[in-house]
Amino acid sequence: MMDQKWNESDTEVFLRYGRVFVPERGELAKTFIDLIPANHDEDFVVVDIATGGGWLTETIASTFPKAHVIALDGSPEMLKYTKDRLEQYADRLEFRHFDLFDASWLNDLPNKVRCFVSSLAIHHITFQQKQDLFKKLYSNLHNNGALLIADIVKPVNEIGRRSMSRSWDDVTKKQSLNLEGNLQAYEYFLNTEWNLFEHPDDPVDKPSTLLEQLNALQQAGFSDIDAWWVKAGHALFGGYKYE
Repeated sequence: MMDQKWNESDTEVFLRYGRVFVPERGELAKTFIDLIPANHDEDFVVVDIATGGGWLTETIASTFPKAHVIALDGSPEMLKYTKDRLEQYADRLEFRHFDLFDASWLNDLPNKVRCFVSSLAIHHITFQQKQDLFKKLYSNLHNNGALLIADIVKPVNEIGRRSMSRSWDDVTKKQSLNLEGNLQAYEYFLNTEWNLFEHPDDPVDKPSTLLEQLNALQQAGFSDIDAWWVKAGHALFGGYKYE
């Protein structure tokens, strides 16, 4: 991947192998649900930043029967695929094309959002852009709302990089066997140099350390900031808004 942004060839790969490449996606989905500040039967708005194949949007829509989810993505192909796949929730889902690098999409959101969620997207923008985005998301959140992010995090040293690289390889190999019944997905993962801890020079990836992002959330105004799940260089972290 040599472009500065995600492209449609990346989309095809991730739709095919995303459940293998993302560590413990089932557990990650459960943790997201645990952390969303809403009752099961409550009517509220969630924004999924870069919905991808829609696994997180689907998890939220199926768990909260009155939730309205605005699913954003920069890939027209991804949006069409996900909209068609989640047709059973069509009355509560809204799909919008957006550009992660241009925050003007925030201007078209409802007045207050209960929860912003994102999986494997924020690492595509610089740390300064992350800081700016966190502040804007905080301003658009409902009181008692939350920002929950699952993403790749930058290792703080070479020892950590080697460990993250080895762990991501291991979990991908295991999931390729368990979910696909063969090593085809794992071999593709290796051959395309998908493991950015082993191949860190792709300009599309701009991960920040977990500590940097937790501090940025605090500076943006968030409270109860934490990292609730960490695996193979990936983390689910975020914070809440109380006023």
